[in-house]
Amino acid sequence: MNKKYQVFISSTYEDLKDERDQAIKAVLEMGHIPVGMEMFSAGDEEQWQIIARQIEATDYYVVIVGHRYGSETDEGISYTEKEYDYAKECGVPTLGFVIDNKAPWPHDKTDNDSVKKDKLDIFKAKVKSKPIHFWSNKEDLHGKVSISLIKTMNANPRVGWTRSDEAIGPEVTKEISRLSAENARLRGNIEKLEKIRNSQEDKEKEVARIMF
Repeated sequence: MNKKYQVFISSTYEDLKDERDQAIKAVLEMGHIPVGMEMFSAGDEEQWQIIARQIEATDYYVVIVGHRYGSETDEGISYTEKEYDYAKECGVPTLGFVIDNKAPWPHDKTDNDSVKKDKLDIFKAKVKSKPIHFWSNKEDLHGKVSISLIKTMNANPRVGWTRSDEAIGPEVTKEISRLSAENARLRGNIEKLEKIRNSQEDKEKEVARIMF
């Protein structure tokens, strides 16, 4: 059975667009289904409900962390961190990919605000609280996402998605056929009994008419 998994890919938006595209490409090359926050409007509370439902239905969650904390909710938490926290709350296996501090990186894709930097450091520490991978560029990220997902899928298989014609095997098809035949036989017996009962009622009515 060829099972496909849904993989939610999360990151800050503008600064990690190319890296996110590489992660999406890696998932597609594996034959699975990538889902990302760029498909929704993160600033809309109604859209967050859609994102939350997508995370609930997700088999694996990938978070890519660079040098920006990202746009924040009214609660003062970034949408990336909110998605990460919710995935963990839902029990979705999470895979973290944090940029290597030694890797070259454009200055304009880095947070300079001290408050943002502090929040980013705390978020990185949260992601690093479980095994993660460090990446240095988008090509490096592509390979590490692929390898990590393969290992996680083998070690922790999830529900996933299956084509209906593959989900129904020959045994199930045979049983459905048997039950259909049994159902038809029982309906035939019921019809015969109904005819006998109606015939007896007609005879009883006729006898009663003659006697009275």
